[in-house]
Amino acid sequence: MDAWPWASLGRFSTPTGGIGVLVILYVILCTTLRFKQMRAIANKFGYTTRASFADMTVDDAYRIQRWLAEQEFPKTYGVPSISKLLVQTGHFTYRGDGTKASKRAADTSVLLTNMVIGRPGSRRAMEAVARTNYLHSRYLKTGRISDDDMLYTLSLFTLEGMRWTDLYEWRRLTPMERCAMATFWKALGEDLQITYRQLPSYQSGWSDGLHWLEELDGWSRHYEAKYMRPDDSNAFLAESTINLALHTVPDMFKPLARQLVALLLTPQLREAMRLFISLRKVLLRHLFLPRPYFLRHHYIEENPDPLTNRYHVSRWRFHPWYATPSFKDRWGAKAWIAWVAGNREGGLGTGKFIPEGYLLPEVGPQEEIGRGLDDMEGTVNLLASKDPHRRPFARE
Repeated sequence: MDAWPWASLGRFSTPTGGIGVLVILYVILCTTLRFKQMRAIANKFGYTTRASFADMTVDDAYRIQRWLAEQEFPKTYGVPSISKLLVQTGHFTYRGDGTKASKRAADTSVLLTNMVIGRPGSRRAMEAVARTNYLHSRYLKTGRISDDDMLYTLSLFTLEGMRWTDLYEWRRLTPMERCAMATFWKALGEDLQITYRQLPSYQSGWSDGLHWLEELDGWSRHYEAKYMRPDDSNAFLAESTINLALHTVPDMFKPLARQLVALLLTPQLREAMRLFISLRKVLLRHLFLPRPYFLRHHYIEENPDPLTNRYHVSRWRFHPWYATPSFKDRWGAKAWIAWVAGNREGGLGTGKFIPEGYLLPEVGPQEEIGRGLDDMEGTVNLLASKDPHRRPFARE
């Protein structure tokens, strides 16, 4: 035994001991800062009790959910009536080089991102909603999509992000964060003219966002149990999606690539992935500092081109729709892979993928450009009359 209690501290003077102390301190720092940021958000907005959730404003909900970094949810394609619509329009059916399918995906992403990232009441958010409403109106009038289909799609955007976060991230969403997601999507659904009469408390009203979310979740699960089943259009759409994802793979390697895709869907690999997911959670929580504001993920450009007033996308998949040609895009790895795969026409800079950017009133199928402008302006005026600081669940 050492003569003095502090004599044992000398062992940390070795390089190994010093590194161990630094690692422990770093882990403590990461964990502390992560939870500190979580608490800071809650204190910033003041929604610290269940009773306060009913007073959450749309603008506060928007700022909270934007901070959480939304995700895209492809589960929509699992319901026959929705997938039939996508197949019948031909906008998500892979043919030829797949540009029509990728255009459909790009347009959907552009409209959705501007609705979610654009601040409530901003011109770009309102134009995205107005354009979406116009494009949907054609199918609603003819009965090709139903009110239930629309509500189910909204439920996916509302619920799947929460489910993914709870499964894959370093912590679960807090009740305040879940309420913010619900409040934001409930208000956006109203702007998109989606009815909630299918939910039990439609007539009496909901006490707060969590109450609405609970009923939406229950209704959505019932809808899936009733309608989600094998269907030819689902299989056709899945096939189109896989073909589009593999369009840059050289023909000689496509059979192998398709086998790898099939392998990713097997129960055995999903079981093996659970260990990786658990490890990722631990690493994120204890070894990665929280992302600072200046390193936030940019989904869309903040400002349009000053000369054309058009917006460009900063990230793209499949084909570079609405992207500004850059040196990396022209000569980077993705460009060379596409060239080897035989995609040597219609590249960046040719004009095929609209490198000049997009105007929200023009987003959509080629045949719809220039149509519905009066309807969209009417929708924008209606949305502009709404207070972004309104409280959707407040009892007056």
